[in-house]
Amino acid sequence: MNIESKYLNVLENHGWAVSSYTDDGRVELEKYSPAGEDFSICVGVENLPAEVREYAAGFGIDEHIEMWIEARKNGVSGVPSTRELVKDAEDIDKMLQEIAAALSRAEEASECDT
Repeated sequence: MNIESKYLNVLENHGWAVSSYTDDGRVELEKYSPAGEDFSICVGVENLPAEVREYAAGFGIDEHIEMWIEARKNGVSGVPSTRELVKDAEDIDKMLQEIAAALSRAEEASECDT
């Protein structure tokens, strides 16, 4: 199952790309964060706006920061400073809220057309 074109347009207009589709009806969406993280989410295609809203609502800024601090402690190279991680996690949260809202608007607009 592929993403409807109205949603693909919204994703592309907000800088998101489809990375891949899974065999179980999900899609991996990706976008680079302002700090350069190749951020991706995997959500169901069938109810894409609702799935992205749910992911955005559950995104944990603190957990994201902690994940990268732990990665740096474990020798992962290229991890930004803690200050930059905080700003980037907040920016990622904003990216998620923006794409969730934009997909919801596209969904509502298509419901009005029917």
